[in-house]
Amino acid sequence: MKLNAFRLFLGFILILSIYLFATAPTPLPTNTTNSRTIPTNLALSILNQENNVARSLYTKEIVLAGKKQGLKFDEDWKKNNLDAGPLPAQFLRETANQIEKSPQPIGLFLGSDFPVNSANRLRGKQLTFFNALKDTQQPQYFYADDINRHIYMAADIAISRACVSCHNEHKDSPKTNWKLNDIMGATTWTYPEAKMDHSNLIKMIVTYRKSVQKTYERYLKNVSSYKIKPEIGDKWPRHGFFLPSSDVFMRRFEQDASASTLISLLNVNVESKIP
Repeated sequence: MKLNAFRLFLGFILILSIYLFATAPTPLPTNTTNSRTIPTNLALSILNQENNVARSLYTKEIVLAGKKQGLKFDEDWKKNNLDAGPLPAQFLRETANQIEKSPQPIGLFLGSDFPVNSANRLRGKQLTFFNALKDTQQPQYFYADDINRHIYMAADIAISRACVSCHNEHKDSPKTNWKLNDIMGATTWTYPEAKMDHSNLIKMIVTYRKSVQKTYERYLKNVSSYKIKPEIGDKWPRHGFFLPSSDVFMRRFEQDASASTLISLLNVNVESKIP
């Protein structure tokens, strides 16, 4: 994580540490375990909140704004003959790949009942809970016996008309009548344990942010080989044929994400004690 981003997050951790360890009352012996652990569903909901910020930023400020300036984005963005970046779904998938390389046992994937790629089709218990998610409009949390993982499933919503038209027009799409704000699928997180301690959650957040940064840097590395290259620096596509550097992108992401994440972390110490 670069210096500016690191300083921002260091302050974030410092405030959290003061709250959790300096100002919190000494727990009674009988409640020691509860006060030091966080239910996995709460922890994964915070990660999902961070992911929503990252995807929204990338979708709106890079993909949608970039297309207006002539930048291209494609599901096959890793192919050498394509001067194209990852679509939002591929950005998430690459971030998930980076998380998988980390020591943190977090899983992340995007699934649907009508996926463009059949490998992403939700089945069995996951499909059952996805249907419940669509009915209730609420995230679902459950234990999957077949993979021995606790699962947090949140709605993947069509946030722009570009998302809708891309899926409706794709040659492999099994559904062609998507509409704006439809639940197109589910962002699904997995973790092996039912609870974790505060330090583990902080490590998971750091791992997620580093994974986002590595994904964006992978995109910029591809851009360096384009025939016609946008200028990379402190400007964004909305300013012209530009892309923000990794530092600039991450600084904006962390500014957008940190306030809500900090509030969630401050609240989680209370919520984790609720039976």
